[in-house]
This record gives sequence, C-alpha cells and structure tokens, in this order.
Amino acid sequence: MGDANLPKTQKISILFDRPMNINSCVQSFSVSPAVPGYFTLTDVSLTFTPSSLWNFGTYTYTLTKNCEAKDGSDLKELYSASFSVGTPQTAGDLPRLQSVTLYAGSSTVCSNASAQEMELINQKLDNVCMGAPLNNPITFRFSRAMDREKTEIALVFAPNFPHRRDWLDDQTLKVIPDRAFANQTRYNLTLAATAEDRQGTRLAEAVTLSFYVGSGNMVPELSNILIPSGTPIECMTGLAVNQDLMQTKLNTVCTGNPNQTRISLTFSRAMDPNSTRANIAISPNFSKREEWSPDFRTINILPDQKLVYGTRYILSVGQNALSADSVPMSHGLSFDFQVGGPSQEAPKVQAVGLASQSCSLSYPGIGSLIGADWNASTCFWDDSLPILIPSSYRFRAGDQGTGLSNSPLSCTDANTDNFRLIFSQYMDVNSTVNAIRLNRKSPPSTLVQLSTWNWSDCQTVYPFGCRVIDLVYAESEASCNGPLAFGNASTGGDFNLLRSDNMPIGFPVYSLSVDTSARDVLGKSLQQTFIFHMEAK
Repeated sequence: MGDANLPKTQKISILFDRPMNINSCVQSFSVSPAVPGYFTLTDVSLTFTPSSLWNFGTYTYTLTKNCEAKDGSDLKELYSASFSVGTPQTAGDLPRLQSVTLYAGSSTVCSNASAQEMELINQKLDNVCMGAPLNNPITFRFSRAMDREKTEIALVFAPNFPHRRDWLDDQTLKVIPDRAFANQTRYNLTLAATAEDRQGTRLAEAVTLSFYVGSGNMVPELSNILIPSGTPIECMTGLAVNQDLMQTKLNTVCTGNPNQTRISLTFSRAMDPNSTRANIAISPNFSKREEWSPDFRTINILPDQKLVYGTRYILSVGQNALSADSVPMSHGLSFDFQVGGPSQEAPKVQAVGLASQSCSLSYPGIGSLIGADWNASTCFWDDSLPILIPSSYRFRAGDQGTGLSNSPLSCTDANTDNFRLIFSQYMDVNSTVNAIRLNRKSPPSTLVQLSTWNWSDCQTVYPFGCRVIDLVYAESEASCNGPLAFGNASTGGDFNLLRSDNMPIGFPVYSLSVDTSARDVLGKSLQQTFIFHMEAK
C-alpha cells in the first residue's frame, strides 16, 4: 500500500479470510514511528485506532507471521504497508523556529531608537539594548502556522521578566517586556519541543538560546552636582557661581549668605523620587528639604540653616537610586566639599589685661610670667603662660570713695579697672559681649553691671568681626551717686568699681568669665568657659 493524504484521524483495519486467534494478531501488530492506540477486534478483523491524532508524516505498520488462525496455522508471510498523513507538502515536514530577533547596539543607538534588529539564532549577541528606547521586544518567526496556546506554554525565559505576548499572525509571536532588561544580565530562552503547529505537529527538538544585555543605555547616571561657591564677599552679595562638584574640587562653598546654599543633583533620566531621596546622604547631616524639577531629573537640596564654615561635607548617592522605570544606577558615587575655606581652630581668649596697661589693642597680646598690676608694660596674661593665683593680677578700682548722691564725684571713668580681652579669632560682637561676666567673689556680694564696651582690631570686610574688647563696669556699692545706687544721667554715668586702694592684701577677688555662647564670625563657639581671677588693690 502507499496511501497518501490520509486524515489525522485515520484508522488501520485488517480483514482475515478465516477466524483468527486474535490475541496473537494483536501481539504481532506494530506501527513505526510508534503511536499509542487501542484495538477493536472480531474473529476475522483487527482495527487500530490511535489514542491521539496522527502527526503529519509517513508511517509503516507491520503484522508478523506470529498472527495465527484458530486452527493453529500461521500467516503465510509477513505483511507490511506504509501510508502518509497529510499532503505531500506537509507530510515529512516538521514546524521550525526560523528566526528570533531583538534590538542590539551601542548605548547611543539604543537610546535614540536607531538600533538594528539582530538575529539571535546562530549568532552571539552581547550588546543587546536594555530598551530601544524604552523596552526591547523579542520577535519569534515560525515556518508554519502555530498553535498559539501550546507555543506560548512551551516558551520559557530565565531569569523571567514581566511581559505580554502578542501574535502578529499565526507564524509570528512578539514578546514585549513591561520594562527595560536588567543591565549586564544574561537571559536564557527555551522553546520546548511541545510547541505545535495548527495541525498538531510538534517541533523536531527544543530550542535553547541566550543573549547578554550589555548596552547599558537605560542605566541612570548622575550628570552634575551644582553648588554655589566663591569668596565670602561673592557669596554675601549673591555673585557666587554654581560649580560642578563632579568636575571641580570645591573648597569655598557658600555658607548660605545671602540665600540658602542650594545643592542641585541632575540625573540623565527621570528618577523615582522615593528611592532616589533615600539613597542621597550628606555627612555631617543637617535639617533640609528637597524639591524636584517637573521632569524629575533634578533634585534640589535646600538646607534649613547656614552650612558651617570650615566644615567638610561628604555627599553620596547610593547604587539603589532608581529611575522612574525602576532601573538602578550601575554604582554608587561619593564626593566631598568644604564650606567657606580651610577649617580653623575654635576661638579662645588669647590674652587678658587692662586698658591702663601697655596691653596690645590688636591680636596677639603679651602677658607677664610673674603677673602684673595696672601700670604694667604688658597684659596680665596670654595663652602661652600658666594662670597664677588672683593676687598675681592686680587692678585698681576707679572709685575714690568721694561720691555723693546726684554728684559726679567718683563717677568719671578711670581706666585702671577697664578690662581688656583679646581673642584668637574675629568674634561675633553680639554673642561675645553677652557671654562675658564680671563678678565679685569675695564678700560682701555686690551688684556689678556692664556700663559700656569698645571693640578694636576689627576687619572691615565680610565676615567682619573684632578680636579685642575693652569692658567698663560699674558697681552699685561704689560711692558714685551714693553707695546704694548706680550713677545716672545726673552724675554723668557710672564707670567704676568699688574703691580698692584701702583693701588688705589678698582681698577682694573678682572673676572675669566668658562662656561658650561666645562665637566667632564663622559660628564656632569657645570650647569651654574661660575664667580669670584677679585682685582689686
């Protein structure tokens, strides 16, 4: 036999000329290629029905001589016949995966949608686009019209990625990813042999392919970090220039005068605000708020207060900052910048003296190793010397004990009790004068108030400030305007401490202190309270 173009439901029926031992005939029957099925039997016939539809192709069935008649006689000879299921064009031809294409190329061509669609079968692709420009569809083309459901079930990706599957026609399947492929990742795809065409014919064998995403075209990058930088005067007058921290080492970043020091980070792609904000860190930290540009490419960091002069800040952006379509950065970045200029030491009291001494009116002052009185050619003390006992430093109170109520006697300023402090840095004049106190330590307690003060050794350019202050105090118990009141307008003011030229040795003791609220012009405070004891004599 040579029957052709038989249907896929074809049965095989064999008739005998006499009653047969039909079980022996079933055991003698075979089909090649093997096909599962079942038999319908009578004494003189055998019918084979396949359990599933035949595939297109040529089959041969055989009945050996072991098939016996009921009288025990064998078949005279082996019987064999061939037949074809389907037309000559389909019989013997299995469906094939003809091509698999996707976009590949450099980062530039992938991003501007000019990448070429490349064939993956029989070709190694290591520069596949993450997206072209947003995603990168994979197109499968088959030689025959395919069973869509069974073909989709047979197609597997590893690692898997969210996608949809669109059939352009029965021979063309397009897989469209929901988002960009992960950069520097190898993807494997397998099409199992269980994929069938519409006539039920399976692929001859499974197909396994792989590709590597190497273009990196959708990886977000940090394009620039702009921070205003310049001299103190440029910052103060608003003439500071935004400079790129990624291109230039910045050591003169503005503290925030006259406006906030805006730190702007711009990325190559639109970013996810939450993950990006969580991956930006500045150390030392400060209170701030963030603003995003409408296209979500630029984040502006706005400090709530001035940055600290002389401080070096470290700004870092972590790798897990994501683009708006969830693509992470390839690596983290870290930069540093310094505010104002090189850091300087915290301010301190450099010298203590009197206006009546030859104590310098500018930094630095020079003290005496053995102490001094109000007529000395030096200051009492400077920071290169140890502080001695109070009686080593002697001032004379300006009160002469001659004052009367509503009289200017003993009220005129005498500079032998006007104290001079010299600081190591230019000081903020307001915080510093409020941090200074003079107290009588010896009994009886008295009421001391600051009458007036004067600054010298000042700088005339920003950030201004002064280093030397003269302090004039009055004491309520002094005789000016009587011992129970301070002097007033009628007495010409009150500028002296309680008479001391008649006091015994070692008495009374006064303390001059400067607490840590005193700041220099750059905002740095004294590290500890300064206390200096003296004797009124």
